[in-house]
Amino acid sequence: MDLERLAKPFLKNITPYKPGKPIEQLQREKGLTIAPAKLASNENPYPPHPKIREALVKAIDDVNRYPESGSPELVGKLAARLGVSRSEIIVGNGTNELIDLLIRAYVESDENCVFSSLSFAIYKIVSVQCGVKGIEVPIREYRHDLDAMARAVNAKTKIVFICSPNNPTGTYSTAREVDLFLSRVPDHVLVVFDQAYLEYVRAADYPDTLALRKERENIVSFRTFSKVYSLAGLRIGYAVADARVIDSLNKMRQPFNVNRLAQAAAMAALDCGAETDAYVEETIRERERMRRALLDMGCQCPESQTNFLFVTTKDFSGDVCKGLEDLGVIVRPMGQFGDTGNSFRVNTGTPEENNRFIDGLRKVLGRA
Repeated sequence: MDLERLAKPFLKNITPYKPGKPIEQLQREKGLTIAPAKLASNENPYPPHPKIREALVKAIDDVNRYPESGSPELVGKLAARLGVSRSEIIVGNGTNELIDLLIRAYVESDENCVFSSLSFAIYKIVSVQCGVKGIEVPIREYRHDLDAMARAVNAKTKIVFICSPNNPTGTYSTAREVDLFLSRVPDHVLVVFDQAYLEYVRAADYPDTLALRKERENIVSFRTFSKVYSLAGLRIGYAVADARVIDSLNKMRQPFNVNRLAQAAAMAALDCGAETDAYVEETIRERERMRRALLDMGCQCPESQTNFLFVTTKDFSGDVCKGLEDLGVIVRPMGQFGDTGNSFRVNTGTPEENNRFIDGLRKVLGRA
């Protein structure tokens, strides 16, 4: 039996998502005696706050029971925090699930989604999985080209994804740029602002997407607990949108899409504001220290509003990422960018991990 022919033909065009290399894998490959510094997946290097740990321990006793469908307690707490109604929020198994639900709920096979050519890979992957066309708009100077994205919208466009701050470049779209973009987008298009790194933003001209919703019904905001709250391993994110959009997504989601532990952890995380703010400020300080070191080494590195940096090793054609792995540092390869050397993404770790990265890169580049 030819099992490959039984599968849907478009699967041949899908390359599975490749996550950052796990710590354990590199230890085995290199025979390392100390744990590598994993700076490849934009994770928070610090474990969850003790309040979150306590909530997880308490919730363990009930894991023999299914969680509440729709995460009603968490939805209520988020609604009160954000000043929106409960009907305007949906919680998902990470924002990845929400991207999938949105495309499946709104985009027909002859329609399309628009997104940047250098942005979150899941937009393209899910579009292909759902059998819809993805229109990729070239990035401009490390940033979303919103003017070109507006021109790419046509009568068949149903969703535009704007990752801001953008993964992997760390850049953002200003309030003025967003206003101009929205004035050119027709009402039949959902405009999604993916704000996974919102808590790290310090730019004064960053747009308030929740306020924009008062003027535009077609705006959707994605946010997550994975980054700033150290819950990447539990997979939990949420969307804020018009109640009619949320109703459509709820009709598409699986009944128990967010597990009991994730719901409990997220509830506790919302009570850790002051403690979380301290980690954010340390992350920003370390990010800027790393960027100064990278610029001193002659690398190209745009300003970032996230917990990571996008780096291009100017005029260096060697395999930077492999060289770093030999030294026990894991970063995320990004291939060639422009006409310069190799590019990679590196997230901010602990000060010790960041020192290992900086020292390691100096050695790899021959500038020790």
